[in-house]
Amino acid sequence: MADSSGLPTAGQSADPISTSAPSNNPSTPDTIHEPIQAADITPASNFAAAPTPTDEKKPHITLSTTDRSNTSSNPEDPYSLARYKREALDKRSLKADHPKGKQRPIKKFYNRQNELIESYLQSADEEAMEVEDQAENGPKVKFAQRGSFVVNVCLFIIQLYAAVSTKSLSLFATAADAFMDVVSSTIMLITTRMAARPNIVKYPVGRRRMEIMGIILFCAVMTLLAVELIIESARTLASGPKETEKLQIIPLVFVGVAIGSKSIMFVYCFALRRYPGARIFMIDHRNDIVVNIFGLIMSIVGQRLVYWVDPAGAICIATLILYSWVSTAFEHVPMLVGESAPTDFINKCVYLAVTHDDRITKVDTVRAYHAGQHYYVEMDIIMDEETPLKVSHDVSQELQRKLEGFSDVERAFVHVDYEGNHSVMEEHKPPYEIQAPKQPLFNRLKFWKTGRDTPQIENAPPTGILVQA
Repeated sequence: MADSSGLPTAGQSADPISTSAPSNNPSTPDTIHEPIQAADITPASNFAAAPTPTDEKKPHITLSTTDRSNTSSNPEDPYSLARYKREALDKRSLKADHPKGKQRPIKKFYNRQNELIESYLQSADEEAMEVEDQAENGPKVKFAQRGSFVVNVCLFIIQLYAAVSTKSLSLFATAADAFMDVVSSTIMLITTRMAARPNIVKYPVGRRRMEIMGIILFCAVMTLLAVELIIESARTLASGPKETEKLQIIPLVFVGVAIGSKSIMFVYCFALRRYPGARIFMIDHRNDIVVNIFGLIMSIVGQRLVYWVDPAGAICIATLILYSWVSTAFEHVPMLVGESAPTDFINKCVYLAVTHDDRITKVDTVRAYHAGQHYYVEMDIIMDEETPLKVSHDVSQELQRKLEGFSDVERAFVHVDYEGNHSVMEEHKPPYEIQAPKQPLFNRLKFWKTGRDTPQIENAPPTGILVQA
């Protein structure tokens, strides 16, 4: 049994919602009409393809909200989704209901379905829950950030003393890592403070994206450190063995104190990892624990047994740092570019629009994309052309306010139309233009050598796109 059905990824026009049993062919999502049969609702997946040029003239999502014959009188759950949540997920119950199915994917399907229904029903309370959460955990996140900064400053001094005393390259690597922690922590504190203090005149939509910029700068600084350590360690390996001082107990104790302090801060930040500011420090503390333990071992082995173990250990440490921060940067860069929101989030936005007001006849298009840590949502709804302007304005504005009440939404824009048969591209400047397909590389080189122009394919279907500047 598959565990998902198709909905559009954000930034795309919405395809019809599938609320039937999981399909065996995910490339062709099922289509139904209102009213939604909540008993068969399935979680959505990410396999929905982007609309092709030939599909642009098709009206997309067509959820009629006019037929409410099968809805309940409960305004918070008009489709009675709560009664379709499956509570019995033990092996015996699943085996009785699905004797020929595999229990693990079936259980995964029902768990995800329950989560999806729960997210629908709690969507109206998200804003209040976010305010309560910020009041409860906001001071904890600030303490995690400031406490991490103070710990990084103290540990840099300790580790620098240990590295100078032992003249170990591995300990110098850990000291350099600690110094860059201080620099990057300063960047994070500054950018977080700027994000929390918006300038409405200069930045009309706030400076929340400044926090993501701080994380990316954090990653860039740590990446430069890792590259420098690799270069210096390679030089040491190439220069051959050198005489070094014997290890002393005090520097080793200092390194142990650093490991213990980082471990405490890691546990604290791990509990707050769902907040970006605390999560980035959690990753930093995790890396520092591994780096310090490994650096200490390599330093001892390098000075007591084989000289090349010390610089080789420094290279390993630097490689670990490089991989960790580059991967973290690649996770956050798409948020600035405008990556699509998950399909489950699109589902929740559509459900909110469908249940918002009976005068909304259809939901035409839904887009959601990152604008920093949170999303921008664009929604096109259809109302009767005879609807007074005052009514359509009030309905759409209230829907927009509800969308912005989601904890993951930064801004929402709701557009009202009276028909949904036009192309989405007619309302805005197209983000791309269709290009004719290129000749294979071999043919292009062949005609270039003979001095003739590459022949054009007549009546060739457009297959490529070119993003406009």
